[in-house]
Amino acid sequence: MLRKTFLIFSMLLLFCAGFITLGLYLMEIEDHYGDLQEAYFESQNGDLIINKQNQTFGIISKNWRRSNVITKQNDTLDLCDFIRQNKYEILRIEKELALNDLTFEKIIKLKNEKSAKSIINN
Repeated sequence: MLRKTFLIFSMLLLFCAGFITLGLYLMEIEDHYGDLQEAYFESQNGDLIINKQNQTFGIISKNWRRSNVITKQNDTLDLCDFIRQNKYEILRIEKELALNDLTFEKIIKLKNEKSAKSIINN
């Protein structure tokens, strides 16, 4: 009986710790990205992101806490720094493209040819 009680208490404690950890993780993403958290959760490694304000683009590189954008100039920027005025689009391209060969016009052409699927259009 004591063994079952200890096992149930341990499982309940583990569940509560996991629930609290998940809540703190989601709260950190909310605090850092704010309105851009949809872009964080919906994007994947290798997705193409376009800043419509200044016609710059880059490739998204994600880890479990942050989403970075690697630009053509080999700068690594945080997603928040790359998108300042919330005018952006995230595209998913099935084939792998070299970032150095891309131009803004080629990206628009890929989008019009339906080679690039729009994930988020803001």
